[in-house]
Amino acid sequence: MIRLGIVDFDTSHAVEFTRRFNHVGVAADQYVEGARVVLGYPGDSEMSPERIPEFTRQVAECGVELVDDPSEMIGKIDAVLIHSLCGAPHLERVRPFLSASIPAFVDKPFACSTDDAAEMINLSAEKNVTLFSSSALRYAPEIEQVTASSSPAGAIHGVLTYGPAKRAAGNPGLFHYGVHPTEMLFTLMGSGCQQVTTTYTDDAEVCTGEWNDGRIATLRGLRTGSTAYGFVAFCETGVVSQTVSTRYVYRNLCQAIVDGFVTGKAPIAIEETYDIVRFIAAAFESEESGGRTVSLDSIAPKISEL
Repeated sequence: MIRLGIVDFDTSHAVEFTRRFNHVGVAADQYVEGARVVLGYPGDSEMSPERIPEFTRQVAECGVELVDDPSEMIGKIDAVLIHSLCGAPHLERVRPFLSASIPAFVDKPFACSTDDAAEMINLSAEKNVTLFSSSALRYAPEIEQVTASSSPAGAIHGVLTYGPAKRAAGNPGLFHYGVHPTEMLFTLMGSGCQQVTTTYTDDAEVCTGEWNDGRIATLRGLRTGSTAYGFVAFCETGVVSQTVSTRYVYRNLCQAIVDGFVTGKAPIAIEETYDIVRFIAAAFESEESGGRTVSLDSIAPKISEL
């Protein structure tokens, strides 16, 4: 049984993940085996400090012991989950754990700057310790079906993903809710985006990326009307149009987290996570410049060049 610690309680993920690992307050079909949250640090928050007291109560009700400082967890846990709502604190939150060779899952957004992302990646490499990040939407069954090698639709030639893209100070651009349709985009397309162009209005944004193999993919971030999740995949033998349910995404992500910690192999390549950070930063720069096409390499070098 893997002993988990959770850092920062300003997002509902601290509660939802703990309930699934600890088998409290959710239906049996949501249970995740192989890990238990044993320690938690409520922390502070730049974005939603008002959430912390209630989420702290709910996490404690799951049998989690609370600590006054994250360092108290070291030596008492096997892996850590960093759940800060804002991406900016993630580097400093995860640093002491990576330095102590404790594997880490960093919740979305992995980072709000490529510099922070690169430093976390380099630190994990120096310590040869597992580090990964993901939106739960990556693990929607509808997405897993179309990306499976057995999919009757065949190879994916391009996609359109869509989902809510509410903005919030602290997580600029797509780093907030928009990280979900972005993660879906990369799950379907894979790494290799070279450049992105953004058209932005108050109601929506459309980001079109070009991949290094010539494929084109589009993300539509929604802020008015229906803000459902979904995608259209343009495949070898057909076009798959699919709304995406969130019913099992937390469970599936939590199971992937356990598998990653057990095997020591990140379930999502850190190269792809880094490219997602570069993509979002490039999309925001395109937006800020009135729709200019921005290359990801102009934002930050590829991970292989760090």
